Amino acid sequence: MKPVMVRELRPFSLTWLADVLGCTVARAKTLVGDMMARGIVRYRTGKKADPEEADVENAAPSEVYQFRFVGLVMTEGAVIIVYPKYFHDRIPVIDELRLIMRVLKRDAGIAVLASLEDTDEGTSDKLSVMLALLELYGEYGEYSNYVEDRELNGNGSIDWNRTIDGHLPVLSNGRPIYMEYETRKTYRDDSDFITRLHRAVLTECSRKFGEVGIDKLLSLDEVCLSDEDIETFGDVEMLGWRLERERAAQFLDWKLLTLDLLERYLLLRESEVRSDEVQALGTTSFYHLWEEACKTALGDALGKRLGALGLTLEGKWAADSRKKLIEIIPRPLWERWRGDGFAEPEGTDTLIPDAIAIANGPDGERLFCICDAKYYVPSANGKMEHQPGLESVAKQFLYQSAYREFIEACGFDRVVNAFLVPGTVDRPELMARVSFPGVIAEEDKPLDNFINMLMLPAEVVFEAYLRGEILNTCRLLAFEGTC
Repeated sequence: MKPVMVRELRPFSLTWLADVLGCTVARAKTLVGDMMARGIVRYRTGKKADPEEADVENAAPSEVYQFRFVGLVMTEGAVIIVYPKYFHDRIPVIDELRLIMRVLKRDAGIAVLASLEDTDEGTSDKLSVMLALLELYGEYGEYSNYVEDRELNGNGSIDWNRTIDGHLPVLSNGRPIYMEYETRKTYRDDSDFITRLHRAVLTECSRKFGEVGIDKLLSLDEVCLSDEDIETFGDVEMLGWRLERERAAQFLDWKLLTLDLLERYLLLRESEVRSDEVQALGTTSFYHLWEEACKTALGDALGKRLGALGLTLEGKWAADSRKKLIEIIPRPLWERWRGDGFAEPEGTDTLIPDAIAIANGPDGERLFCICDAKYYVPSANGKMEHQPGLESVAKQFLYQSAYREFIEACGFDRVVNAFLVPGTVDRPELMARVSFPGVIAEEDKPLDNFINMLMLPAEVVFEAYLRGEILNTCRLLAFEGTC
């Protein structure tokens, strides 16, 4: 089965979908309806595209649908891979797709864990549960219990209590010598019910991914541990009871999680009423992953205490050294009118930048970098289109203003203010810059009167995100016009 490749937000028609899937238009309509119910597909509004969206102005009247989703969609006889919109000029190669899937797998795993911990119902996405089971197996191996037994004259440690109680010694110079002794023996119980069930579930999950030809795309090795059918283990109610009893005897976190995932998989397997049910692995908020990736790659300092930033703090900043960088942003103060005067002011929610990075420039300059990750596809030529809007521009200048006192007191040489968009480039590229004359007051150095829009190599940033690696911030943002 060859997967169908489509770009996120690319407009499409029912006729096109039926053609690429090799099915009838009626079947394509049913599939689209199922995906719309999951939030994977939506209607194209026909309005001018907002900055976050890819260019859809040349879409045909019949192309009324869009994939508002990045990831993998599986159904009976069809696999659809929706790749990110920043691949606007080409289809990603296999290595790029694998990287995207690794990012989505990590996100899906976190979502599964959060769902199992925060709710009694757990996740309803079978693909995510299957992947989580295989990922846990890859890290910890198969679920197993160990049995302790005794062995005569074995290689284990001697059980002296049993040896003294059960064997007669031989006296030598008045000292007892035991010619036979009892030893402890610990072995894995391969016949354990839960072990066998785990093997059968893992084998079935691996086989399903292999049958549709996406195991390599998801970087999954074949797992073949059992030839037992899951149905032979009993009905879901009985299996749930066995898993609950096993859970009560366990204390290792990964084993408890495996038991939860096994139960969830069996429930989802039992609830499948249609063979063509849509299953998905991915997200409708890929922008969030881009934001998290940029935070990791830049070494976001918002959550760090002032005293841990490596700066020389004086005056009130030294007194506030235990405050976090995010906590020193001023708050709007509301004062309610009481008829005869205003009440005490109350602070409300305030500005929160995406990421703040502190770096050294190529000439030893100390840089204060204010970055906002934008999952946009701005126009590269001609009229500026699909760039961050007025609100984003105003907020970015306000972030700089909010930190003005701190920047000046700590002796920073420059402020780098930037929007970060993803691209298929090899190195960072400066796309444009924006100012707001007449509205935002002109600033003196070290503050900046421009916000640069940079296209970062998405592959490099996502690799850093997966490794938890902080990149060289200055190199990431450095070129003529910035650092």
